[in-house]
Amino acid sequence: MTLANFPELKRLPRRVRLKIAEELWDSAVSDDLPVPASHKKLIRDRRAAYTRGELKTLTMDELKKSIWRR
Repeated sequence: MTLANFPELKRLPRRVRLKIAEELWDSAVSDDLPVPASHKKLIRDRRAAYTRGELKTLTMDELKKSIWRR
C-alpha cells in the first residue's frame, strides 16, 4: 500500500500530512521493542567519546549547510 492508494491525502496541506505521518509513526512504534546490547554499547561509547571531547561536533548552521550541499 502506498500514498497512491489515498489520493485525498495528497490534496491536504503539508502541515496536515506531516501531522498524520507523525501520528502514524507514533502508532507503529513501541517503547517495548528490545534494544540490542550492541546498540547500547555503541551509544555508550559515542557518548563517552563526546564527553572526552574526541568527536567533532557541528553547529546547527553547519549541519544545515552540510545537508543542503547534498
